[in-house]
Amino acid sequence: MVRMVWGKDQMPICFCTWHNLKIWHLCSMEKIKDNGVWHAILDDLHTMMYMPIELGENIKAFMTRGKNKVIESFTQHLPDVSWTQ
Repeated sequence: MVRMVWGKDQMPICFCTWHNLKIWHLCSMEKIKDNGVWHAILDDLHTMMYMPIELGENIKAFMTRGKNKVIESFTQHLPDVSWTQ
């Protein structure tokens, strides 16, 4: 609906924090059995969700930086799983 109003090139579509956390809870609770690891990644995700855009940074660079931070967090806490696919 947002794309119909604003057009696909006018604005990026981003989920709000509530939706991100909801999906994280739904998709990860059954898969990550270690409660400490689960909470560590959740803490990292909270930090990333409030990550500001740096001065002079465009949206593509910001999204890439966020993606790299997610991969870094998951790789650190779950080193036996590939997160770059």
